[in-house]
Amino acid sequence: MFDTIIIGAGPTGLTAAIYASRRMMKTLVISKNIGGQVIWTSDIENYPGIKSIKGPNLANNMLEQARSFGVEIRSEGVNKITRLDNGNFAVGTNKGKYDTKTVIIAMGLAPKSLNLPNEKELIGQGISYCANCDGLFFKEKTVAVVGGGNAALDAAGVMSKIASLVYLIYRKSKFKGFEILADRVKDKKNIKIMMDSEIIEILGKNKLEKIKVINIVNQKTKALEVNGLFVEIGHEPETDLVIDLVKRDSKGQVIVDLSGKTSLAGMFAAGDVTQSEFKQIIIGCGQGAVAALSAYKYLQNRK
Repeated sequence: MFDTIIIGAGPTGLTAAIYASRRMMKTLVISKNIGGQVIWTSDIENYPGIKSIKGPNLANNMLEQARSFGVEIRSEGVNKITRLDNGNFAVGTNKGKYDTKTVIIAMGLAPKSLNLPNEKELIGQGISYCANCDGLFFKEKTVAVVGGGNAALDAAGVMSKIASLVYLIYRKSKFKGFEILADRVKDKKNIKIMMDSEIIEILGKNKLEKIKVINIVNQKTKALEVNGLFVEIGHEPETDLVIDLVKRDSKGQVIVDLSGKTSLAGMFAAGDVTQSEFKQIIIGCGQGAVAALSAYKYLQNRK
């Protein structure tokens, strides 16, 4: 029996684990993706106290710190959470079942797709949702990045160092990401920026061959020969796991109060999976700490 099971092993979940274990709570972290979205980030320059650090390095530091406090971490996929009659929970995974007194939901977000025909079929055959993961497969080749936020700008910057030519395609007239990132992208000679544009067709049989792009302003279309396409149009919560347990908003985000409590006693949530407006590492970490301390307080009040 665990005092808390944390679902998600990104910065939010690992911070929650650190705080829970330091309250002497028996803690288990379960996640299919150890490290979370941060492992897809090249350089992090806005984490207080650290001038610059690679995303995977920050994740590894947090992972080792959590383990040093006795946190158990298991790479498994959670497929069911059941509220028991005694107020505890049973968490089922693809490898077994675990009992716990509290649950902290910290599984972050999943990448959005373009929802175009042929997209799913060509995942891994030229289409990717992670430039930092798959970028090296496209050395000296032509790629496209779609999106206008920080993730897209970061991906374009990463690929400009690997690919010979990078198309950056965004459907609006101004990037929504940080201006400093946009300026860096604009300074890259091998990045061709296509504003007011969107992809309308993905072409290729066994591998990606071309994409068809339309300019929203003049309605002109253009076929681009590309070897790779990195989809960086944002993320969305995957909260169907708790759809029958807690209240969610219209976006599928778990609704919590300032202490990380959900609508179900004993279940807490933190980070990007909640209705928090700003999706940042430091904010997720803070919310993870709050959720862990709230779970500890909940257990103390149950005694």
